[in-house]
Amino acid sequence: MKALRCRCGCAVFFDNHECGHCGRQLAFDPVGLEMRAEVEPGAGLPVCENRNGDPRCNWLAPEGGTCLSCQASRVIPALSKTINRARWRKLEHAKRRLVYGLLRLGLPVDPQHLQFVFKEDRRTNPDVSDDHVAIGHRDGVITINAAEADAVYREEMRQAMNEPYRTLLGHFRHESGHYYYDLVVDEALRAPARSLFGDERQDYDSSLQRHYEQGPPDDWSERFISEYASAHPMEDWAECWAHVLHIHDALETAENLGLAPPAPPGAWRHAFLELAIGLNEVMRGLGLPDAYPFVINPVVGEKLDFVNDAIMRFTTPPPVP
Repeated sequence: MKALRCRCGCAVFFDNHECGHCGRQLAFDPVGLEMRAEVEPGAGLPVCENRNGDPRCNWLAPEGGTCLSCQASRVIPALSKTINRARWRKLEHAKRRLVYGLLRLGLPVDPQHLQFVFKEDRRTNPDVSDDHVAIGHRDGVITINAAEADAVYREEMRQAMNEPYRTLLGHFRHESGHYYYDLVVDEALRAPARSLFGDERQDYDSSLQRHYEQGPPDDWSERFISEYASAHPMEDWAECWAHVLHIHDALETAENLGLAPPAPPGAWRHAFLELAIGLNEVMRGLGLPDAYPFVINPVVGEKLDFVNDAIMRFTTPPPVP
């Protein structure tokens, strides 16, 4: 996250609605990727219509209605259930972070093609029709089980799935990797992608069934960033995609806050590992779990580099002849 400031010069957070120093109303501009402040207190801004609703959205909507991020929500949790109001707010908060990161990298975010579904199943709400709402992506639609917004439910799932890390933002970033694969991996990159991650055409359902029944291979930590990445080539790609987004966000935040120098060209992973060691030591000193509980070995590093290079290749304009 880049450093954001009010018109008065005071530092503000990405989620702020007003400046604590001068009282001006604030709204994030997804076009300029900066915080906008009203000219004078009370002058107003063209804000998202969800600003005062449950999502507490603080983004601009110059054309009226909802902002770029809120437009992408196709299904929201049933608001007749009180707890879903807080869930919806947390889900939209995580989605705005995802959208910021995608835009910051220069990736296209089109609510007509990338959409989100947030709903419950009968495990947490007996009054709904779905027996099981799985987190996943299909044809540009990312589905997130609304109960994942509850910390207790998410921790129970984390332990049941034997995961070192489970967050809403992590879900969003992972699932976005499935959507962007076909955009950034063109025919020229398909063969090298398959040599690193495996053939994405192998049967997905049988691969996941085998993973859940048999678990990961014994040597998974030598070849994958997580156990789940070993389930199928597309899950390997999506896990690595999510980590590339994690790393870019962490490096940008650390640089803007003066916690780390700018990463030298080509040394972004090394710069992040230096930062991660420091973050983990701070967390351990506070008696908390590691901020980044993963190992980036040479094999995983090559996969992360491939994902990063594919993004840069897609978002960098061709040279002018």
